Amino acid sequence: MRQVVFPAVSGGEATLRELVHEFKTRGPVYRRTVQTTLKASYTNHYRRGLIRLLDVLEFRSSNHTHRPVIEALALVARYANAGNTTYYPLGETVPVHKAMGGDWAEVVHRADKRGRRRVVRMVYEVVAFQALRDQLKCKEIWVVGADKWRNPDEDLPQDFEARREENYRELRKPLDAAVFIDELCEQMTAELTLLNDQMPKLSWLDIAERKSGAIRLTAAEAQPEPRNLRGSRPRCRGVGASCRSSTCSRKRCCGPAAWTRSPPFPAEGASRRRWPNGCCW
Repeated sequence: MRQVVFPAVSGGEATLRELVHEFKTRGPVYRRTVQTTLKASYTNHYRRGLIRLLDVLEFRSSNHTHRPVIEALALVARYANAGNTTYYPLGETVPVHKAMGGDWAEVVHRADKRGRRRVVRMVYEVVAFQALRDQLKCKEIWVVGADKWRNPDEDLPQDFEARREENYRELRKPLDAAVFIDELCEQMTAELTLLNDQMPKLSWLDIAERKSGAIRLTAAEAQPEPRNLRGSRPRCRGVGASCRSSTCSRKRCCGPAAWTRSPPFPAEGASRRRWPNGCCW
């Protein structure tokens, strides 16, 4: 390996080690570790509270596309007290939704001792609650009697349909959805084109392929000190205090070596005494 493989790779052994590290932290092994940890946390802690929520809250959806998630929650509630049952029964209909695909597909299904493909109950519950979370965020699933997570149809005025033209006129939006989409696409195309044309001309921006990131911004130049900042600094009243003078060296006139005790503060209307380097109190 060291004599043949390493010399053939740019960077040698260090590059290969980085590739292995990236695979472990971003590849399927890492995703499987995250999923296993999540399942363990849910089983030992979160499951008790989430299962009780299913007895209190009623979830609904106005779109039949997301009906499988509602049915999945009903299945979870029905087998909530099934004990240590690993799989759902063979005759049980398990609703299939989008959240069961992707990286979770290999974890949700498992072969039993007889080689039959079964649905792991605890993992299915985790996936069902994740799907519920995602659908609640966009109100594709809503909660009966809730305020923030209420039926999205209640977000509009009750007479919105009867006064549609008036409402759209106040919103300054076209009634035709195709016209609205075309205008939005034109606006996005124009802005993205402007961004694409201007980015190469920016002197403070550098775009190139590098490990640390493709986009790099130059350090901003130091801004001049505001004029009112000097007047807002407190007077020197003790050891280590801030000084009003911009020429003052805190180590020389405001530090412990210069003052053994706090200097007396002048009375109202009296002239201030001045220390070397312009430090006044």
